[in-house]
Amino acid sequence: MKKFLPAISIVLFPYAIVFMMYCISSGFLMEDVFQNNAYLCLLILILIWVVALICAVSICTVSLIKKWDFVELSRVNMLIKTISIPAYVAIFVIGVACMLTIFTFAISVALMILDAMAILLSGLIGLSAVKRCCDGKVLSTKQMIFYCVLQFVFCADVVASIIVYRKAKRKPAHY
Repeated sequence: MKKFLPAISIVLFPYAIVFMMYCISSGFLMEDVFQNNAYLCLLILILIWVVALICAVSICTVSLIKKWDFVELSRVNMLIKTISIPAYVAIFVIGVACMLTIFTFAISVALMILDAMAILLSGLIGLSAVKRCCDGKVLSTKQMIFYCVLQFVFCADVVASIIVYRKAKRKPAHY
């Protein structure tokens, strides 16, 4: 399980978005840490995302090269996606609230972009899990392509990760 420690950064990114939105809207830490600069908050978010992207790419690459256990990889993928649900719900609610006025519409657009950046991170882990399941004869090539695409679709990625994990768990022998 130690090999999945870098996945924590993938889970933290959507929560960092929510935390930064809280800081900006409430003033919490804004003066002391961010010098009342929302751009500094955004820069920190981008840095967190870059670290998480490096972690996601490394997990994806190493899991495919070293042929990690597909059940374990599918389970981690499912956990990443399900643990992130509260953050995505909060981001959605904030985004919808910001769309109500023309003055905060840009915040909604920024949140959509940040959301897409977050799903890219978890989607990479999902991609490797689905590929490993195909290698382990859990999924056909057609199913692999279908589930790979779903790893990058909001809401469908969670359902797909659960289905892939359940299929992988039923397979008796590990590849």
